[in-house]
Formats: sequence, C-alpha cells, structure tokens
Amino acid sequence: MKSFFKMVLASFVGVLVAEIILSVVVISFIVAVSSIFSSDTAPVTVQPNSIFRIMLDHPVAERAKSGQLELGLTAVSMTRSTGLNDILKNIRYAAADPHINMVYLDLSEMQAGMAHVEEIRAALETFKESGKPVIAYGDNYTQSAYYLATVADKIYLNPFGDAALTGLSAEVTFYKGLLDKLQVELQIVRHGKFKSAVEPFILDKMSDENREQYLTFIHSVWDYRLEKICAARQIDREKIHALIDNLELLTAQDALKNGLVDALLYKDELLDKLCELSGATSEKELEIIDMEDYTRAARKQTAGRQRIAVVYADGEITMGKGETDITAWNFANTLRALRHDDAIKAVVFRVNSPGGSAQASEIIARELSLLKEKKPVVVSMSNYAASGGYWISAPADKIIVNPTSITGSIGVFGIIPNVKKGLNNHLGITADEAKSNTSADYPSVMRPMTAREREATQATVEFIYSQFIDKIAQARDLPAAQVDAIGQGRIWSGIDAVKLGLADELGGITEAVSAASELAGVENYRLIELPAEKTPLEQILESLTNGSIAVKTQAPEQIQTMEYFLRQITEPGIYARLPYDITVK
Repeated sequence: MKSFFKMVLASFVGVLVAEIILSVVVISFIVAVSSIFSSDTAPVTVQPNSIFRIMLDHPVAERAKSGQLELGLTAVSMTRSTGLNDILKNIRYAAADPHINMVYLDLSEMQAGMAHVEEIRAALETFKESGKPVIAYGDNYTQSAYYLATVADKIYLNPFGDAALTGLSAEVTFYKGLLDKLQVELQIVRHGKFKSAVEPFILDKMSDENREQYLTFIHSVWDYRLEKICAARQIDREKIHALIDNLELLTAQDALKNGLVDALLYKDELLDKLCELSGATSEKELEIIDMEDYTRAARKQTAGRQRIAVVYADGEITMGKGETDITAWNFANTLRALRHDDAIKAVVFRVNSPGGSAQASEIIARELSLLKEKKPVVVSMSNYAASGGYWISAPADKIIVNPTSITGSIGVFGIIPNVKKGLNNHLGITADEAKSNTSADYPSVMRPMTAREREATQATVEFIYSQFIDKIAQARDLPAAQVDAIGQGRIWSGIDAVKLGLADELGGITEAVSAASELAGVENYRLIELPAEKTPLEQILESLTNGSIAVKTQAPEQIQTMEYFLRQITEPGIYARLPYDITVK
C-alpha cells in the first residue's frame, strides 16, 4: 500500500511538473509571437540627416516575405527575406524623403541575381536626380557588386581588399560520369539543338552548340556592363580590356591606380567620411537607417479604388496546388479571378522562372491570354524567364525584359530514366510486372524504352514543340519559321531578345508598372501584390493544424542543383525548362 501511494504521488507530481513546463512553453510562445508581431509592425521614425544604408548580404527575393516560424524550446523567431520590391520602393521614397540626405551602399557581401542588380542600379540612377549623393564601400567587391558600385558618386575600398575584374564565365556541372558509375541510363528525347538542359546527364563537357549559346549570352551581358562601367568611371574601353586580359585588376592598389575606385579606406576612415558628408561631429551622432527599418517607416498610402495587380511568378512551373513554385492550379485561379475583378485595371506579370512542365505552362498561358482580352497585361522578366518561363510570358500585350535576363530557350525535352541496372547491381533490388498491353507500364523507370516507345515519345516532344512555336509566333506576330530559327532551345540575353522580337523593350518592374498604367489609362492607382502572402498568425494556425512549425531556409545553389539532378533521374516527364546548374560569374 505504501508503494502504491508513492507511485500515485510521483505520478501526480510528474503531471503537475509537465503542466507547469507546458504552461511556460505556451506562455513563452505567445510572448515571443506577440513580440514578433509588434516588432514587425511597429512604425519607425526617420531622424533628420539620416543615411539610408543598403546592404545586400542576404539573398534578394522577388518580393519581401515574412518567411517561416522557427520554434525552439526557448525561442520563437520569424525569418524575413529581402525583397526587390521593398528595395526599389525604399529607394524611391528616400529620394523624396527630406530626412534622408544620402545613400550608403555597403557591398562587402552581396547576394543578388544579375537582373536584380540591374534594377537596383537603375533605381539608384533615378535617386541621384534628387541631388543626394550615393557612396559605395566594400571590404571586397565581386564583379556584380562592383558593377552596382559604379552607380555611386564615390567608390571606396578596403586597402587589403580587391575589386577583381576578370570577365564573365558560364559554368555547367556534368553528371554523366556519376550516372555511369551508378549504372543509371537517362533516355533523352528532345527538340532543339541548343536544348542544353539534358547535356549534364549525357555528356561530360559542353557541346559546340551549347558553348556557342553561352558565349553569345555572356558577351552580350559583359559588353553591356563594361560599357556602363567605362562610362561611369570614365575609363577607356580598350584599356580596361587589356588590363583584364593581363590580370592587372586584382588588388586594391590596382583598382586605385587604374581609376576603378576613388580611395582606399578602412571602415573607421569610411565612417569619418560619412560624418563629414552628413554633418555629424562623431560616429555616435551618425544616423544610419537600414533597409528593414526604413521599410517600416510610416508612409502615406496611395488612395484610389483603381488598382494594378502585380502577380509574382517565381520558381519552377509545375502541375498541382503547391505554394512554393508556379503551380498551374494556383496561378490559373489567380489570373482568372483578376479577369473578373472590375477594380483591377491592369496586370503586371513578374516572371522569374527557368520553366518546367509544358502542360502547366500552357494552362497558365491560356489564362493569361483570356485575361489580356479584358485588360492590359505587361510581363516583367527578372533573372530568367526561359523555356516554360517564356511560354507563360508570350501572350502579354507587352514584354519588358531586363538587359541581363536569361530568356528564350524555346525547346522541349523528355527524360525517362532507366535505373534497373543500378538498383540491381548496387542494391540488389529487382522489379517485375504483369500487364494487359505491351506498354501498359510506360513510362517505366525499371526498364529501357522499346523502339516504339521512343518513337512515340519523340512524336509527343515534336508536337509540344510545334505548339510552342505556333503560340509564340501568334502572340509575338512573328513568322513561325523565324521563331523556330531563334528557338531550338537557345538562350538569349534580354538585350538580344529585344533585337529578335521576343521582347518589346528593356527595363525592370518599375517600367512595367508604368507601361501597364499607360495602357490602362489610369494615373491614380494602388498596387496590389499577388499571390497574397499569409500573415504570421495564419502561418501559426496552419502549422499548429498540421502539428508542426515549418522552418524554411534558402537552400544553397549546390543543394538546388542536386535536388534537380535527383528529380531528373527518378521522375519521367516532358519539360520546357533550363537546367538549375548554370552559373554565370
């Protein structure tokens, strides 16, 4: 009996302690979430003589997102990405803000795509028309960071840093050797001699056609950037080419000697320079406001019932209802709703996609065509709008492309992996089937295709490619033969896309919104951004409903490449897309 009471008492104490711990966790969760809400929504007051500091040391996304909740035993946090939309808006606001007296670009670490850099640079060019200076500083400058820095009135560099200019290169990772070792055969069917998305799986180096298209692309982008660098720094083009070829622009001293930077300063000297420019007597008096705080500064909202919608299509194009990519279900419904919304006077379709499912691309393109019949639609191409990304862009009234965008890639390919030998020889896994017809299991990843299956797959690819060509020819008012000639899976820079008739003019999302308002004949309007982002509270409720708090992080480029690789060797299908592992640097 005595032991029974001990057991009961111990159980009671255990339950009591568990309830106390649970209560503490719940209270901590509520307090932490409340602090997240309050910190995220609390207005910020911009002090007089403030310096607006722009740091791009986190990945720049198409639009700002509150991210995902991360729940630990002692803390709850909400991640937030840097959005190009906020960056551009804040630069525009800062130009008219009497409390902002200059922009300070801290480019020691920069994580932004080529098109994003181009749009930020253009926004800063407009900012300088206000008469306020732009100062750039870096411990080191990558080539993209230095290109952005050349918009500044003064460029400063750490004496032990570098601003190495070596030219652009395009790097592709190949997996044929790995697939051979794994005894995995990727059965490829494609149309387009430049459709290089499959080459990493069947070759160990670039084909001549692939090398040709990359050389055309990087020369187009590099010539464009170098022209702007030379104009900004008043450097002779031939001279800088010679310096680059001879590797004479590697050190900070090289950069200063040849006019790439204005002075070599340590960080403390840079802060002294900022004091001098802003009128502060000491570093303590410097008023520096960063991007996130300036985003929360109170601003008057634009009135008016008329609206222009900006729809962000960011990611791979897929079938289904997911929210992380460009899914046919979600985006078709979004575009359909906009077609029936009389308050929406025009739509800007912001595309940042390497493509994906041909079927999903056509579903979205169909809805965009129907939307265009009701109201103006302008496409704004970001870092890339290629293959399926171009397919969903083509129906627009106007296509505005960034000079450095990767676009085109009008081609189709099919991949049906055969992993039979690899699974059998390495893991001892075999498969067998019973079927009513010869190809009832088509497409199968556990056997090679028959000659008839390959023929049928090729016919499907040819049909989809011909549809792709015809739809672009009709949308862009070009002869089908001409589209085919510039198609074949070949990528183009935004500059070349305009020359070829695949796009209408160069510019970013700012120019696209202006074009949409002009086509719609509206001057006073509000911008709404879609798809609608879930609030932190909605994320919490959804996560609790699912039984967990999701944590989402920005996957490194290498992880994204491997994810693409694994998907291609396990999922048969027909695609209109770019490979993930193109690196231009």
